[in-house]
Order: sequence, then structure tokens, then C-alpha cells
Amino acid sequence: MKKIIFVGILSLVLVVFLSGCLLNFQTKQKTNDKLKVAVTIFPIYDIVREIAGDKIEVSLVLPPGASPHTFEVSTSQIKNLQGIKTLFVVGQGLDNWSQNIISSVPDSQIFDLSKTITLKPFDIQDSNHTPDPDEEGSGQYDPHYWLDPTNAISVAKVVSKQLAVLSPENEVYFNQRAEDFINNLLARDIVWKEKLSGLENNKLVVFHDAWGYFADYYGLDIVASFEPFPGQEPTPQYLKELQIAVKDYNIKTLFAEPQLSQDSIKTFARDLGVDIKVLDPNGGVEGRNSYIEMMEFNVENVYELLK
Repeated sequence: MKKIIFVGILSLVLVVFLSGCLLNFQTKQKTNDKLKVAVTIFPIYDIVREIAGDKIEVSLVLPPGASPHTFEVSTSQIKNLQGIKTLFVVGQGLDNWSQNIISSVPDSQIFDLSKTITLKPFDIQDSNHTPDPDEEGSGQYDPHYWLDPTNAISVAKVVSKQLAVLSPENEVYFNQRAEDFINNLLARDIVWKEKLSGLENNKLVVFHDAWGYFADYYGLDIVASFEPFPGQEPTPQYLKELQIAVKDYNIKTLFAEPQLSQDSIKTFARDLGVDIKVLDPNGGVEGRNSYIEMMEFNVENVYELLK
């Protein structure tokens, strides 16, 4: 009798154990089955992850602190991106390295967000702003469109629709989260515009020609940029003209970017006796770990300098 009871208890324990294993396997399988997308740069990544919530797994390609202009995708990154369905890219030559990802990830597709935005043309008449011949599309249109909040709102709406194509059952969820992001951004933007609209001095010297959208939107005037193209050292003639602009407009501070080397601009600033502050077009680090935080950082830095 005791033997029968023991066998019964053992069988019950075994059934419970196997049920737990099966449930755990099904949970893991469900997690692994979650749709995956990726985004090339942090500001767009943050918008996508805000809208995707817990319904879609979102991966960031460009590591925080790296520059999209000088980045190369590694083999290990491509391995980690296997299984993505869509890669959201900025386009216009800024992240052409994304082609290496798509060609190595079966059943994936690129979604070029620049095709949904009204783009700002570069000044191609400026002989010192020479486009990089290795980057198709560069030198024609400025790809830094996310630095205008109205474009970020457009991106959020487009992303919401595209995620709904991938996961139709979550369309309402995506739309609501996109609306929440947009409302939060609009609320902060009211404060930003109020701050910057009252500035008497609106002249800036930036590191490279990335801030046109930001300047146009907030009524700022970029009188010069230090590098004619990211990673391209300015010529002596270019520096001479820049020095004249700094003196003519009584510029006291130059803006550098954390993703690019500051050695040359530090020497230039020291020779002219001006300071260096930071404007960050990419974010993704402490204090700038969301799109809204990144924009807040930039607005505050410009305001503190020019007020």
C-alpha cells in the first residue's frame, strides 16, 4: 500500500515538473517569437521603441558615442541583428552602412524615413562643403532632419503605421503610444520655443553642417561650421574665413559634438580665445537618453550661451 502511495506521489511530482518545463518552454518560445526591428541611430531608435512598447523588440545599431559618418558595422552586430523584419534608416547617405546589414539578414527590409520628410538642401555652392564621394546622396540634402521637432512628429506617425503593418493586431496600441510621445514632445517644445524666441543674439558657430533644421525651427542663425564635412579637416583658407566670421559676429563660444574628434577645434578655439561647448545630435548617453532629453540638452546649451 505504501509503495502504491509513493508511486502515486512520485507520478504527481513528475507531472507537475514536466508541466512547469513545458510552460517555461512555451514562454521562452513566445518571447523568442516576438517581432524584431532595428534602427540605425539613437534619436530615431528612441522614437521607435517608445511606440513599439513591449509588443516589438527594437535594436539599436550605432553605439552611443559613435558617429554615423565614420561608423562600420561589425560581424558580431550583424549576427545579433539576425531575425529583424525591418531596419529603419535615416537615409540620404548618413547611414549607408545599413546596406551591409540588410544584405546579411534574410527576409529583412529597409524603411528609409527620409522619403517621408521634406528635406533641406545643403549649400552645394560652397566649395568647402564638399560631399564625401563614398557616401551616396551626401552633399545634396541634409539628413539631420530629426533635429526639427515637427519632423520627429512625422517620424512617429510613420513609424506607428509601419509597425501596424508588421503587427496589425497591435495597431491601436501603437497609435496610442505614438500620440503619447507626440503630446509629450509638443508640451516640451512650447517651453523650448519660448526660451529661444526671445534671444537677441542668435548667432552660432557649430562643428559641422548638422544643425540647419534645428536652427531654422528655432530662429537661430548659423554663421559658420568648423568642419566642411564630418571627419574632413578644414583647409587653411577655410579656417581663415572662419576666423573672420568669429570676429565679425563676436562669437564667444564654438559648439563641438561628442561623437567627433575635438582636437582641431580645441586648437582653433585656444588661438582665438573662445570657449567650447557641446551640441549633441545623437544622444543615447546619460542625461540625453531619450529624444526629448537630447533636445532639451541642446536647447538649454544654446539658451545658456546666448541669453
